[in-house]
Amino acid sequence: MTSVQVPVSAYMTAPTLNIPEYAPLEQAFRLMQDARISALVVTHPDGSPAGLLRRADLLRVGRNESGRRPGDASLTLPDRRVSEEMSQLGVILTADTPLTEAAQIMVRERTHRVLVGLEDKIEGIVTTRDVMRALEDKKDNHMVEEFMSSPVFTIRAEEPVSLAVERLERAHVTGLIVVENGWPIGVFTEEEAIESRDVARHTAVEDVMRTRLLALRPDTRLHRAAAQAGAMRVRRVVVQDGDAIAGILTGLDFARALKG
Repeated sequence: MTSVQVPVSAYMTAPTLNIPEYAPLEQAFRLMQDARISALVVTHPDGSPAGLLRRADLLRVGRNESGRRPGDASLTLPDRRVSEEMSQLGVILTADTPLTEAAQIMVRERTHRVLVGLEDKIEGIVTTRDVMRALEDKKDNHMVEEFMSSPVFTIRAEEPVSLAVERLERAHVTGLIVVENGWPIGVFTEEEAIESRDVARHTAVEDVMRTRLLALRPDTRLHRAAAQAGAMRVRRVVVQDGDAIAGILTGLDFARALKG
């Protein structure tokens, strides 16, 4: 595979969206929802980076704080500061680092984002969505079946939201394919889990899932899959072989393809 020898600065998003370390978790939740992003850079009072608050962090603490009765909310955010629940910054790349190196870090660390800048100042962020754009631009002709993951983590449409949130955490994945009679009909991701935090735990997944779904054949070219996913603003592609779900192409799978 031909490497994409361009710096991360060519594809990164800048500036990042930041939040003070003393801000409440509820404020972070609102900011993520309004901007439709999955992570915020947490800053010290002097503006330097302190950590990273991810949607996964909100899910973890929200699930731990929620009740266990069927009628309880699926997630409950406690009255805490973001500094109490944030994750470490992780690797910080300089702007001239090759994008392929960022993809290698994503795959190795199983992270969907890498920060760009210096220890005392973050300039931008490169995500798996940016990796998908790079593959589209490169016109990569490999087929999706070469990089898809299998088996696919699924959940039935009638199963409860509480089970879906639990499955996300236990499987260490960011999304589940919702199926009905074995056929994919939607997705339930960390975003839907957060958005449905106030619904009762026993609520059916089909009532809160996202129906925007991209399913492609195993022999679809990788760059076409990346282009269609980008146009639909989805981060995962279901690979459908006849009546069977053959695999799934996630952001990390796209990163694996880019790193070569």
